[in-house]
Amino acid sequence: MFSGLGLGSAALLGWGFNSFNILGRENYYLQGNFAPVKEIITEDRLEVVGNIPKDLSGLYLRNGPNPMSKPNIKKYHWFGGEGMLHGVRLDGGKAVWYRNRPVGGNNANTHVISHAKKIYAIVEAGGSPVEIDQELNSLTEEPFYGTLKTGFTAHTKLDPKSQELHGITYNFPRGTYEAHHVVVGKDGRINRADLLPLSSGTMLHECAITENYALVFDLSITFSFLKLGTGYFPFSWNNDHQARIGLLNRKTNDGVIKWFSIDPCYFFHTVNAYEDERGNVIVDAMKYQKLFDEDWNGPFTEFPPHLTRWSLNLSTGNASEQQLDDLPAEFPRMHPDLNGKVNRYGYSLGVGSGQKPDFGRIIKFHTRRKSKK
Repeated sequence: MFSGLGLGSAALLGWGFNSFNILGRENYYLQGNFAPVKEIITEDRLEVVGNIPKDLSGLYLRNGPNPMSKPNIKKYHWFGGEGMLHGVRLDGGKAVWYRNRPVGGNNANTHVISHAKKIYAIVEAGGSPVEIDQELNSLTEEPFYGTLKTGFTAHTKLDPKSQELHGITYNFPRGTYEAHHVVVGKDGRINRADLLPLSSGTMLHECAITENYALVFDLSITFSFLKLGTGYFPFSWNNDHQARIGLLNRKTNDGVIKWFSIDPCYFFHTVNAYEDERGNVIVDAMKYQKLFDEDWNGPFTEFPPHLTRWSLNLSTGNASEQQLDDLPAEFPRMHPDLNGKVNRYGYSLGVGSGQKPDFGRIIKFHTRRKSKK
């Protein structure tokens, strides 16, 4: 999730320095389903148990961190391994092939997206997207036809109407922190990359859009020189940082952010954001009460994530918060055609109730009333 203080400057400041024995806890992110996959596999004509709908055709891809060399067990963070793509080709009710391939080039290890007939492996904090072909090979072409001049993001949001792709990005040019609102046009080229008035060093993993706004999540995880200098993932819980959600007007493009203070928290993933009938902004996301404070290896052992709603009142400038469900859950999804619009349903992976991460269930939420399946 980081590469070259995109994260190149991290190496200059001592990333990988291994001297202090701060933590002694078990590292769950190298075990079980999180364990690295070392074998590169190509399998054709896969056996199908049950039936695949014949009209479900295409390429199913996932990307994630996968350390290929032996990691430091004590200091390894879930977000730190090399990118590994896994793909299944479906066609006419058949599983044509499965294969996995490492992501070449920059350490684009977090997500994989398609836009304007291109596939990109992506990462935040300065690493460039890596173009991927239909066979999962990493290509050497510069992303977005060479028009990207900033960092990128782990999660973009597609405007279903304009077909523009939005991202709130950050990187560390020359050791400084910069954040941008980047917009990729439907032609696959960067339309805009507006520098944001933000210097907090916050970890901008996610964004959201509504009809009129792009949302900036300046939350309670910020860059940590202590963790960087001692060889750990360089972001940490910050009790002194005021968590807030910002609205950046997509129509005026004036660079002014309207901020709403919220209670300390962090979330990696939103379900959606939209404007209600009164023009207020609603944000649904998977909220952590605290993380990266005691556990320096990953997010799940301190407080579980819960589906939570923030309502931003544009008239008063105040924000209210409501937990919508008590089941721990992460990685929410909904139909992308509803990005920025009112949605009824959301889907997520249940995290499990124990300290050890366990994604053993799928949860369907009805966000317009309190129900789940």
